Amino acid sequence: MIENPQPSWLPFLLLALPGIGFAAYAVNKFLFPNDDRPLCTVGAIGLILALLPTHLLALATGSLNLGLAGAWIGIGAGGYAWLGHHWQKFPPRIRGGSELGYRLGVAALATLPIVLPTILLNFHDETYFGGHQAIIAHLQNGSYPPRYLYEPSLPLRYHYGFDLAAAIVTGLLRIRIDQAIDILTLALWPTMFLLLWRVGEHVGGRRAGLLVALAVSFSTGLCPTCTVNGLKTNPPFVSYFFQHPWGLGIVIFCLLVLQRAALDRTDNQVWRVGALVCSLLLLSLAQSVLFVVTVIAFGFADFWKFVRSGSRTAVTVLFGLAAAVLGTKLIGGFFDSASYPSAGGVLGTGFYLREYPGNNAVLEQIEWNLLSFGLPLVLGVLGLCRAHRERVLLAGLAGTSLIAVNGLRYGYSWDITKFAAVTSIALAIGTGIFLAGLLDWALTSVRRLIFGALAIAVAGLGVVYPFYFLLAISPKHRPAFSMQLIRPYISTQYPVDVDSARAVNFLRTHMQPAEVLYVGVKNSEPYAIWGGLPTQSSVYPADTADDDVYGLGKGKFAARMDLSRISGDWFDRLSAEHVSWLVTEPDDVAVITALHNEEGGHRAALVAEYGTVSVFYIAPVEGDNLSQIDLKLVPR
Repeated sequence: MIENPQPSWLPFLLLALPGIGFAAYAVNKFLFPNDDRPLCTVGAIGLILALLPTHLLALATGSLNLGLAGAWIGIGAGGYAWLGHHWQKFPPRIRGGSELGYRLGVAALATLPIVLPTILLNFHDETYFGGHQAIIAHLQNGSYPPRYLYEPSLPLRYHYGFDLAAAIVTGLLRIRIDQAIDILTLALWPTMFLLLWRVGEHVGGRRAGLLVALAVSFSTGLCPTCTVNGLKTNPPFVSYFFQHPWGLGIVIFCLLVLQRAALDRTDNQVWRVGALVCSLLLLSLAQSVLFVVTVIAFGFADFWKFVRSGSRTAVTVLFGLAAAVLGTKLIGGFFDSASYPSAGGVLGTGFYLREYPGNNAVLEQIEWNLLSFGLPLVLGVLGLCRAHRERVLLAGLAGTSLIAVNGLRYGYSWDITKFAAVTSIALAIGTGIFLAGLLDWALTSVRRLIFGALAIAVAGLGVVYPFYFLLAISPKHRPAFSMQLIRPYISTQYPVDVDSARAVNFLRTHMQPAEVLYVGVKNSEPYAIWGGLPTQSSVYPADTADDDVYGLGKGKFAARMDLSRISGDWFDRLSAEHVSWLVTEPDDVAVITALHNEEGGHRAALVAEYGTVSVFYIAPVEGDNLSQIDLKLVPR
């Protein structure tokens, strides 16, 4: 079986988990006033305490295991110490216990539509080269920060906060990667739902809370699976949630909205703004698009607040936003300052101004917006105008993201539509507020029918949409890189033969982080996905199919794809792409032939053999002393 390389002592860190919970409760008590202190925010704060210090310490030490141990022991000890000073007041008396039970029950019901799809399928890019399972497996290998598996000399420029959380779960519970993803997904959804409920109450009044949570979770456009002028329409939010950065990102976003709202009602604002900065930093690591739009919307709202009232709190928040933006350049993730080549476009980001060559192009874009956002495009705007609080903030969220998705394009993928996801969140909040106001109007049977019809039109398709994914389930044998369930599900083993599994285990402990492995594409899933190893095929191609999604260059992409062509200069081409390891299986006839010719004898050394699977080390240049390789590292 493919072994988990994370240390066997990591499960002992579960002892720190209650301490982190106590610390989260203490921070929650500090951030929010006594008369309006939510409990649903404790879980989100716990995520920040569990992930952000781990990330920072892991960056400092270069080891995820050391960072995790140091952060969790420190935060956990602090939580236990706080409990020791407040044990007489703990557990707290919870006001409105029956209402809490009601909310938990509704959140559980709202989670039911996603349970089967979560367990039975591996969504979107989970199982593809460079996808979530590969990133999590790469994190399991221990070095930090994670590398870009296509070019492992570079750190990964991605919002990998969810993947970091999943890697921690695999280490603590000793479970498979797909199981850890499922656990996090099913835990984050009700957490998100309860936070959205609270956000809805804050912006639209008590009656709007539940309707806002339902609208954000399940609202859809008119046609979530259409294509207009080559661009896919915006899918419903529930689909984005299965693109896992959104699952963590929306939770942190809701916490940020509530944190910012509490600043005017509390003292020690500098410390509380510091906590806001920490939440923003984790948001940048969790979902970069949501971070960018949130910073712009917060900045616009607080600048407007300062202009209107001269609020000192607004000035403090603006400084906090600036600190968060600078901090993202230091902590890595999508905004890592590593020397990636320019991707072209605006400031080398890969974004380009969208051009509309004629009236037809404008009409097609209008059609795309109508199909993507549907009824919430109208009801949401009306509802945002009726919001009790945060009108400027919500307008900033909707307006900024709507301008981005209609005014920009990304040169390498369709991911510009992720800005539309932020638009749909803001419009769904407005839709929930509008429907809450409509309740006061729906006093007759006919009006109630109208209200029900509108509610079904907004969210009915979204409730059913997760079950639409179930149509993709196949009872047949699971092919490689498939979204199908890994069977058996209740097991720690992957569907891989013993020889390949042993080769994966060897390479995970002997390959350096920046080295690349060559393995036949059809045999590469255990190595590239469940082993987290950089392979010659570990690339998520751009939509143009001639570059990667970060735009490292068409020449590099062509050279990497050309490695499948075995020729006289093959070993030189492997070395040029930093390929240092090679795995062969019996069906790799051309590769085995190349290894047995004269140059192969000079450039490749057999370092491990497991049944029919052979592992070779490749010398960077001809004439290197292969005899210096320590062949005693592994039994033959």
